[in-house]
Amino acid sequence: MSDFFKGLSKVQYEGPDSDNPLAFHHYNPDEIVMGKRMEEHLRFAVAYWHSFAWEGGDPFGGRTFERPWFDGGMDGAKLKADVAFELFTLLGAPYFCFHDADVRPEGESFAESKKRLEALADIFENKIAETGVKLLWGTANLFSNRRFMGGAATNPDPDVFAYAAATIKANMDVTQRLGGENYVLWGGREGYETLLNTNLGQEMDQMGRMLSMVVDYKHKIGFSGAILIEPK
Repeated sequence: MSDFFKGLSKVQYEGPDSDNPLAFHHYNPDEIVMGKRMEEHLRFAVAYWHSFAWEGGDPFGGRTFERPWFDGGMDGAKLKADVAFELFTLLGAPYFCFHDADVRPEGESFAESKKRLEALADIFENKIAETGVKLLWGTANLFSNRRFMGGAATNPDPDVFAYAAATIKANMDVTQRLGGENYVLWGGREGYETLLNTNLGQEMDQMGRMLSMVVDYKHKIGFSGAILIEPK
């Protein structure tokens, strides 16, 4: 475990009158609410993307955050994993979640990206066992790379469709391996920009085909979690 946060101790509940900025003022995991501990009602998950991968950019500018794992290749990805699980532990967060592109650098080929994802899964497996933090869900980033500028499941290029399907499969395998409770489909680039540049019927057929493949594979590998579709 790293000491990126310079010796900070685990955040504790201190009540609404506390002036400690690194304490919970209202979240008391042990408080009984309707017969259950508050922690059982509020199953927080720290998202890798928002907390570690996002560079702080917006439509008018680029990176504003400086994180030591940016541009660090696999060494940076391993450092990011160390820091992530340190944060999860400090917060007492029961879960985390991620896109594949959040945790591993992009490879020069699908095979290399998959190999890197599996290497990070090895690290996650050990850290889950060490800390008790669990995976709520995994998902595939099918929107950031320019190959998906015309969609993933709805892309008219069969090579892109196949790449997307293979990426989903790889991520479902890792999610199951890590004991993930759900798998998320997030169609960040799916659909059309305007009705003038699309064949809507074809797009719907392709999306339906992809969803059917995901469900079939879920049953094939015996994944017990839910498949969630996140609207964009």
